Parts: sequence; structure tokens; C-alpha cells
Amino acid sequence: QTCALPIWLEDAAARPIFQDVAHRVRSMAMVHEKLYQSADLALVDFADYAQSLLAYLCRAHADKASSIHLDLDLEPVSLPVHTAVPCGLILNELFGNALKHAFGDRTGGRICVSLQEHANGQLRLSVQDDGKGLPPDLDWQQSASLGLRLVKMLCRQIHAAIEVASDEGAQFTLIFERHLE
Repeated sequence: QTCALPIWLEDAAARPIFQDVAHRVRSMAMVHEKLYQSADLALVDFADYAQSLLAYLCRAHADKASSIHLDLDLEPVSLPVHTAVPCGLILNELFGNALKHAFGDRTGGRICVSLQEHANGQLRLSVQDDGKGLPPDLDWQQSASLGLRLVKMLCRQIHAAIEVASDEGAQFTLIFERHLE
């Protein structure tokens, strides 16, 4: 006896939507896995988490990620869960978008992810690619894309300013406070 797949898995158009949702859920679950592995149950080593999340996303998008060089510059920064979860979801969206849209049919490319803490205590999380850049007519803040709307909403949640550049590729940089309280 065979089991029929749910209709949304058989539908080729619905499959990528389901996969995006699965990646979002996995990114949240990974924060909690890292939390339970840490000595401090209130803080997540975000650099370690980001490396694990990006490795997972590279495996999940192996068809596109195999020819992309991932450059990581992650300072060890501990974040409270209420900041780490939104940052992880934002990283999931921005990295996934870079893989899906930045390079088109081009083989090869580079995605750089950095996390730095500045002397004033602000954190900067950046996702940059050397792809074709954002479409000139794209207003990312008014985009109908669920992923970009989610990025905007999550930035508001953690009180992050976001800078977007599209010179030689696309770059999204979040500037935010750690919010330990």
C-alpha cells in the first residue's frame, strides 16, 4: 500500500514555499539547540549558531550553493534568545535570497557574512554578495516578497537599522543593540 503525498508536496509551485517555511522553522530550532548546549541558558553564541545555520542552508540549497564561496567573518558575540531568534531568521532570509537571486545562471560567486561588535556596543550583521545586485526598481521595504517583509518586521522587532546597498552585488547590513535585558 502506498501513501499519497500531501497535495502541497506534489504541487511543484508549492514545494519551494514549503521549503522556505521549513528553513525558517529549522533556523528557530537551531537557536534552541545551541541554547541547550551552552552553559548559560539565557545567551546564544551567535557566531557559532550562524556557522551552523549557514552550513545547514548550504546543504539545503546544495544545487545553488555548491559553486558559491562563503566568506565568514564572525566575532564571538553572545545574544539573548529574544534577539538571536530574529537575527537567525533574518540571516536565513538574506542568505537564502542571495543564493536564489544574486547569481542567476552564473556559476561561481561569493557571499560574505560578517558579525562585528563596535566599540560603542552596537552590533553589525552583514550579508553581502558579488552577484548582479538588486533590481533598480526594487523598493525592498515595499516588496511583496514574504522574505523581505519578514526581514523588515524582524528588524523592527530588535530595533535594528538596516542599510541596503546594491553597487557590486547586494549588501544588507543590520545595526542593532545586544538587548540583554
